[in-house]
Amino acid sequence: MTQEFFWYAQLPDKSLAKGIELANQLYWHIVVSEHHGMWYIWAGAGESLIFKTDSKESADAFLYGLALAYAVLPEQVFEHLKTEVKQWVE
Repeated sequence: MTQEFFWYAQLPDKSLAKGIELANQLYWHIVVSEHHGMWYIWAGAGESLIFKTDSKESADAFLYGLALAYAVLPEQVFEHLKTEVKQWVE
C-alpha cells in the first residue's frame, strides 16, 4: 500500500509536535502516552480519554488530523477562534 501525506507542509515547522502545540492554544491540553503497546490520547491534561489504539501510526494519524484542522485556518480566523475559545474556558 502506498500513501502520500501532501498536507504535512501545512503544519507549523512541518512538525507534529508544533501542530499539537497549535491545538493546545485552543485549550485541548493534549497528552499522549503509551503503556504496554497501547497508545492513549487524552484531552484536558489527562482528564478525558479521546482516542486509544494499539497502533502508533493510528495515534499519529489522529493527531495529524487534529493539528491540521487548525493549521489550515487563515491566521486571522485562528486568532479569532482562540479569543472565542478563551471566553468559554476562563
